[in-house]
Amino acid sequence: MVWNNSTLGIPEEEFVRGSVPITKREIRVLTLAKLQLMPGARLLDIGCGTGSVTVEAALLCPEGRVFAIDMNEEAVALTKANVDRFSLENVEVITGAAPEDLPDREFDRIFIGGASNKLAEVISYAGEHLKASGIIVANTILLDSACRVLSLLEEHHFQQIECICVNIARGEKHSGWMMKALNPIYIINAVK
Repeated sequence: MVWNNSTLGIPEEEFVRGSVPITKREIRVLTLAKLQLMPGARLLDIGCGTGSVTVEAALLCPEGRVFAIDMNEEAVALTKANVDRFSLENVEVITGAAPEDLPDREFDRIFIGGASNKLAEVISYAGEHLKASGIIVANTILLDSACRVLSLLEEHHFQQIECICVNIARGEKHSGWMMKALNPIYIINAVK
């Protein structure tokens, strides 16, 4: 698969899918905008799932490197399949849990798509491994998780903390057109 468009938002149907949830196209676009990626950026995708954020980030960072990690073996297999599908050579996929299996290196950007109830440890890791002026973005479905991320970012002295709640509804035609709502998603970003 070749994505020749200069825009973000690869449709979900272009990715190899399984039972692992995928970051929906519209949420992915906003997430990538909040990450403010540069061509040579080094990004860590924690809880990579199907790898949709990994793939689009790698396309935006052709001179950089994307490290994707998930403890779910199906998620790792799907991410690898999608990295291969888009012929990406700047991605390293890691099977492991956060934070114990996270790489010991510095990153320009860190994205948290899932932290398996270890938000405190993952935010602490980000505080130690994110470069100065680096950006962290976390997506959550649960309001409790969003509040926890915001509190932890404050505890670790992150700056310019923002939180948005995104409610997307997609039009579907049945007997007539109707809007079908997706889960609301909280997108939180901050600067180290």
